[in-house]
Amino acid sequence: MARIGKRRRPREGRRGRTPSSEPMATRKDAPASSSPAGSPQWRIGRPKGTGMQRVYAQVREDIIGLRLLPGADLDEASLEERFGVSRTPVREALIRLASDGLIVLLPNRGARVTHIDIGDVPQLFEALELCQRATIRWAAARRRPEDIAALRAMNQQFLEAARRGDSERMGEANKEFHMIVGRLCGNRYFESLYASLLSVSLRLARTAFAYAPLSGEAHEEYYMEVVRQHDAMIQAIENKDVDEADTLARLHTDLFRDRINRYLNSNLAREVALG
Repeated sequence: MARIGKRRRPREGRRGRTPSSEPMATRKDAPASSSPAGSPQWRIGRPKGTGMQRVYAQVREDIIGLRLLPGADLDEASLEERFGVSRTPVREALIRLASDGLIVLLPNRGARVTHIDIGDVPQLFEALELCQRATIRWAAARRRPEDIAALRAMNQQFLEAARRGDSERMGEANKEFHMIVGRLCGNRYFESLYASLLSVSLRLARTAFAYAPLSGEAHEEYYMEVVRQHDAMIQAIENKDVDEADTLARLHTDLFRDRINRYLNSNLAREVALG
């Protein structure tokens, strides 16, 4: 007698489901695409570091432009709200500003804009002159042909701002001119040091120009001399004349030093008639 066995069921797929002949890519419950985590569509939001850079650049400009006066307090929570960022980029920006000498960090209290200590000014000029001389010498030795156009363009921007009487733009164009020189020197440590010294110098210059501004012919004469010295520096760098560049760096520091001394020695009392 033939043995009757049980009727075999069709083999089921995993979890008790019958495999479908439908390709995976066309199933309704399958995702339309699955990009790896490193693909562009996963990179959502602001690139890393831009929040810190935005806070740093704007607060730095507020300090140098005297919109934040010496002694003003900086509160982390207020900066977070102002720029719409978290605490981390704010703290990173404050640390960078402190390294520039523009603020001092206060334990558990945010930061405070540093005062301009007159006693530090001679030391500032010593450091600025030596750093400026070394930087421009290396820039003259290492420059590339295409670098000259950038220097000329920035000096032209400085000249145009001077003609408009735009002191804020003049200060920024002047700083950027020297920052280009810093980049051309080919030494990132000196470039960083030079940038820090320029920030402090620019703040000192803004203070002098705000409280003891030049007027009329004196104003025009001073800024035209700055333009002439910039032009001479560009020529020395283009010619790779390191000794001439060194000499011009000394003269440029002297010009700035004389302007600050004029501010420190200004005396309005002499113009007041008491009798």
